[in-house]
Amino acid sequence: MKVDFLIIGQGLAGSLFALHAIERGQRVLVIDRDEAETSSRVAAGLITPIAGGRFHLPASLPTRLAYASLWYERYESALEASFFHPTPIARLFQNEAEKQRWEDKIADPAEAAKLDGFWQPLPDTYKENPGIARQHGGFLMQKGGWMDLPAFLDATQRFLLARLSYAIAEFDSRELKVTSSGARWENVEAAQVIFAQGWQADCNRFFDWLPMNAAKGEILELSAPDLQPDDTILNSGGWAIPTRNGRWRVGSTYDHNFEDVSTTEAGRLAVLQKFHSMVDVDFAMISHRAAVRPIIRRSTPFIGRHPQHPQLALLNGFGSKGVINGPWFAKLLLAHLLDGAEIPMENDLAILL
Repeated sequence: MKVDFLIIGQGLAGSLFALHAIERGQRVLVIDRDEAETSSRVAAGLITPIAGGRFHLPASLPTRLAYASLWYERYESALEASFFHPTPIARLFQNEAEKQRWEDKIADPAEAAKLDGFWQPLPDTYKENPGIARQHGGFLMQKGGWMDLPAFLDATQRFLLARLSYAIAEFDSRELKVTSSGARWENVEAAQVIFAQGWQADCNRFFDWLPMNAAKGEILELSAPDLQPDDTILNSGGWAIPTRNGRWRVGSTYDHNFEDVSTTEAGRLAVLQKFHSMVDVDFAMISHRAAVRPIIRRSTPFIGRHPQHPQLALLNGFGSKGVINGPWFAKLLLAHLLDGAEIPMENDLAILL
């Protein structure tokens, strides 16, 4: 079997690259272990344009977010699935110091111009809601939302299967033979191999030099039917995403020093504490899950060819910003490999050497 791209991993990164490549007329084969508890399947898929306690909005984010939003909307139709959910976010201040930082930021004309269109004052419905922590105020973040990643991955898998472009297999990098014209794995000859393995990318022999700094995250699914409004994400040190039928996904922890990927009692309590800091309603716990974010340096994506083997390439490092960054960087890596497009220096795999 001959393909243009052999893609290792069908998480968010691998799925996005595969769909972009097929759109360009490339023949692909995606190899995946088809595990239930992967980072992409457990992740919240949260889209928060204004991030962190410093309310940072990177200069390039509006472009990347606009591309991602249009791409997801188009592929909901192409994949015949619903997975992209634009949803306003009630950003609640944790304390008076955070409130003051925000007020100082929007008082600066240059900063206010950057944030224009990404926020509005918090409506009175939130200020008057007895179930939501509101003592320090907040604002309503616009152009935010969440993505149902399991729904997206399942729809992509069906699409790939219909094209005979997907295989469930355990990939071992020791079985990959690099050739002068590409690479061979079992009975597959590929012109290029794309490694999109998430946090375990440094476990293969070609990328064991990656400075991976992965972080485990634990999330809960809760039933809280009295929590209103149920069409808005809550964000204040943690997050709570309304999914369906009074259920909320709540998270998350951020642990770089984890021993395994199992859930912990400490993680459960930490997430519940975040939930209690935002709301005061009755709830019941439905599930508790954990997975590991692929972080190389902060949440900076890294892409590019292997330094000694140009037939191999990496698409990784999305961290918690994969939903926003993924489509843009999948497109960019493909353009780099097919058209010689330049990779921004801060995202070039070469700077990690």
